[in-house]
Amino acid sequence: METLQSTPEALEKYARICYEYCEKAQKILQEQDDPGPITGWAREVIVYAKHLGQFEHMLGAAYVVTRDMAECLFDHPRLLLELKETELEILEYIEAVEHHDLEITDDLRAEVNTLRHNIQAADEGRWEAIITNSHLNHDPVEWTKEYEEVIDEADHEAYSHLTDVPRGMGFCFAYWAEKSKALARRGIDWSSPSRMNPGVLFD
Repeated sequence: METLQSTPEALEKYARICYEYCEKAQKILQEQDDPGPITGWAREVIVYAKHLGQFEHMLGAAYVVTRDMAECLFDHPRLLLELKETELEILEYIEAVEHHDLEITDDLRAEVNTLRHNIQAADEGRWEAIITNSHLNHDPVEWTKEYEEVIDEADHEAYSHLTDVPRGMGFCFAYWAEKSKALARRGIDWSSPSRMNPGVLFD
């Protein structure tokens, strides 16, 4: 990445790049395409947002892009933690500038603490200690570093076998099957949501 500058034009350019990354990430998720590119965009958003967050008039933009990108990032708990920590730093700076607390800051702080807790639990193999706010069960292997390091590659392989499969009812089952095989080839034993939630109907 280029050396970041601090001119008004440069700051606006960085904010615009981040907005574009968020829009492209949202489009990928809507169209159920390979989410691999989102990982790289998220890393760039973190760098740009940290820089934008040094300038009071850019705090709003820095907050929005970190928030929106976090909503598009899945299967990368460590990267998501870094993104949300950046978002939290920006919110705390906004609070300091405006001299009052924001309700959303406490909620975000709780999210960050849960992410830290779950990552540590996964690193230590304490699966039962992982906290979930979802009504569905998910394979705890998704919190591991090993999973996070290969998921983009596995997803890319899975989607390469699904180019002719319509994105609609039942697509998730085809995707989960290919994802499971791709992860297995990389030494990861992963259970899909349908396997983790017998009796639950998925479309």
